[in-house]
Amino acid sequence: MVALAAIVGLGAECRPPPREPRLALLLVVDQLRADRLDPSLPGGLGRLAREGRVFADAVIDHAVTETCPGHVAASTGRHPGPVGVPGNVYIDRSTGRSVYCVDDPAPGSLVIGAEVGRSPRVIEADALGDWLKAARPGARVFSISAKDRAAISLGGQHPDAAYWLETRGAMGFTTSAWYRPDLPDWVEKFNGSGAGGFVSGLPAQWEHPSGTPPNGARPDEYEREIDRYSGVSPHPLADAERERTLEQLWVTPHLDEVTLDFARALIEHEGLGQDDVPDLLAISLSAVDLVGHYYGPWSQESRDALLHVDQALGDFLRFVETRVGRGGIVVGMTSDHGVLPLPEWLAESGLGRCPIRGGRVDARGLRAALESSLEEHFGRAGEAPWVVLAGLHLGINRARAEANGADPEAVIARVKALLEAQPVVARVWTAAEIAAGDGPQPLAALYANSDHPERGGDLVVQTAEDCLVTPYPSGTSHGTPYLYDRAVPLVLFGPGVEAGTLRGAARSVDLAPTLAEMLGVPTPPKLDGRPLPLR
Repeated sequence: MVALAAIVGLGAECRPPPREPRLALLLVVDQLRADRLDPSLPGGLGRLAREGRVFADAVIDHAVTETCPGHVAASTGRHPGPVGVPGNVYIDRSTGRSVYCVDDPAPGSLVIGAEVGRSPRVIEADALGDWLKAARPGARVFSISAKDRAAISLGGQHPDAAYWLETRGAMGFTTSAWYRPDLPDWVEKFNGSGAGGFVSGLPAQWEHPSGTPPNGARPDEYEREIDRYSGVSPHPLADAERERTLEQLWVTPHLDEVTLDFARALIEHEGLGQDDVPDLLAISLSAVDLVGHYYGPWSQESRDALLHVDQALGDFLRFVETRVGRGGIVVGMTSDHGVLPLPEWLAESGLGRCPIRGGRVDARGLRAALESSLEEHFGRAGEAPWVVLAGLHLGINRARAEANGADPEAVIARVKALLEAQPVVARVWTAAEIAAGDGPQPLAALYANSDHPERGGDLVVQTAEDCLVTPYPSGTSHGTPYLYDRAVPLVLFGPGVEAGTLRGAARSVDLAPTLAEMLGVPTPPKLDGRPLPLR
């Protein structure tokens, strides 16, 4: 048995326990399904599962289970739709255009080193970091992720900075002018240039078990995995071109190691947790999600990504305790969504419930048939598509409807009927039905929690269970109201938290108000989440 001191990082170098928490960690492991949190894991995830309070029945409480809304729910205690984030992309009903959830074209939000704007401007709610700053003005708040939308939606409206990894232009970690006008020297040094900075520490390739090892994952080679960076081990990583290295890093578990290395550097250079005012560091780890999209959750690649993040998180927690003192940190960990296993693998294993053979339907073919039917029924005037897509949200092109003398409501009704005639579709929800709470529960409530009156489609497609509607011939995704996308880990850890597994209702929107209570921070009225019991 491993000695307790080795597990928890106790030792002479650790500071004595402080009287109250000095640093709160809000951790999101992107795409970590609840059934992948295992207390036998030897690193940080396993430690949290063993020593923390695990809410075994925790779920995402909204229907459109995507990254941006999932992080908003975890950080704000609010359902993401009503506070402006119905999905990773949404349809602006005033313009009919598809909009990215953290896009901000204002000059004051320009990303350093890139030609796009990013900010939390569309999020109509304060987050845990904002509550902390209001209650304790000396508190410092930072958020970090490989993904811009994850870092931004975790950080709240006014953190000291939100940092993410920008691969375009071979950049590295960056932020936008919303937060600060330039990068600190320590960030520039961490990034380096060319083959320098954090890139210099990357291995030449990513290697993991292959063949048919008895380790709980399926054999390495499977035809429906995305093989852009090789479908089998080893996968390419370091390259003579920095931008190529960053692109390949994006789909390896080394991405989480780099993110946590950046978090260490931030803690050291910004001095987090070093005084009596608690600070907040929110971290979203993206590799499990990116690897999962390419290879599916039960692949050798996903198994290795889980082991990597477990080890890296264990090392990181020991580092934090060494600097801050055991008892000086509180931790809340969850995920933003789960994922559907590769539908073909489900079908072959006899586990899939999709009525379509193989479980995968080409979204492009479905859309082409829809457009053809609408043209045939309503007319051909105009060249723009009849339907605007934003994930599983569909918006009707009202300009084209007007050009053809068609009532938009009639177009909506026809699209709904056409799609619901497809075996791959369980139901199509109209905006009116969602607003009225019309439909079976709990689905109607879940879709209401993903709805916004000005941002969203005229229709939202609910696919049949275990079906994947996608333009891609391989890989997998998420975004449905089914438990494989909604069941997530939720763990609390820290002084005063009783270890153990608790059954019963718990939701990701409960995480922020629970952490606030652990920090002694008042929460705003009318939150959707509630503090969870810690003992």
